[in-house]
Amino acid sequence: MREKVNELDTKSEQAKELGIELPKDGYWGNTSSKVCGMIGGAEGGNFTKNAVQSFEEMLIKKNK
Repeated sequence: MREKVNELDTKSEQAKELGIELPKDGYWGNTSSKVCGMIGGAEGGNFTKNAVQSFEEMLIKKNK
């Protein structure tokens, strides 16, 4: 289950997959840190991973 959730692109998609109701007003401040922590991994992790991969590819192309 966790692998499937981590493949999703956004935290909102992760929350839906985990059965967590999204705040109607978009404000997560009233949601417990435990619940927020359950859905925090994919977006940041994928963003950083993709940014590093993109930069590495750019360096390889530049040095050829």
